Amino acid sequence: KKYLLHWASLFLAVMQNKGRGTFISFEGIDGSGKSTQIELIKKYLLKNKKKVLFTREPGGTFEAELIRKLILSKNKKINLDNKTEILLLLAARHEHYKKLIEPAIRNGTIIICDRFIDSTLAYQCAGNNELKKFYFQISKLLINKFEPDLTILLDISPIKALERINERKNKNKYDNKNLSFFSNVRKGYNELAKNNSRIQKLNALNDKNILAEKIRKLIINLLK
Repeated sequence: KKYLLHWASLFLAVMQNKGRGTFISFEGIDGSGKSTQIELIKKYLLKNKKKVLFTREPGGTFEAELIRKLILSKNKKINLDNKTEILLLLAARHEHYKKLIEPAIRNGTIIICDRFIDSTLAYQCAGNNELKKFYFQISKLLINKFEPDLTILLDISPIKALERINERKNKNKYDNKNLSFFSNVRKGYNELAKNNSRIQKLNALNDKNILAEKIRKLIINLLK
């Protein structure tokens, strides 16, 4: 009887995961080259006729994009408390997850997301255990323990990142942050990478084509 129950549970687990999609996130401080690498992997996956969805955070749905505009606004009259900003990001993520990510995962789609949970931890919570605790409490209620299958972390020195940011024409409020801010965020990312095997850290200063090849290999191995 126990033997039959064991195999029945294994069969159910296999059936539940059959056709499950794959969720891949790209992370890094502003100026790390995420947009460039996402565009390159997009061309590769579409060329190989993969069932793939590209999205971003905050954003991804109409409602979440509205929240994005508020969070990234350069309006100096908007001065959000740290916890308020986390709550807004989680509200946007909940909309994103329930309306876009979860259905796509169930449908067997490959999802490539520009930023996800690690961005909130690195940008809004880095070095602050109280904020991390607050984040995890609310996040668990909204998306349980859902996380990417693979996270590509593009690591770059804040000095180099700022050089790239200064060349941009259109900037949001984070693009105007100083060296100290980005150093703290990078530290937060590196701590996350040390403690999580799903996060693969790559040198963002490598030639973009060499970097793209490394990313392709990581994704191909995951999809196998």
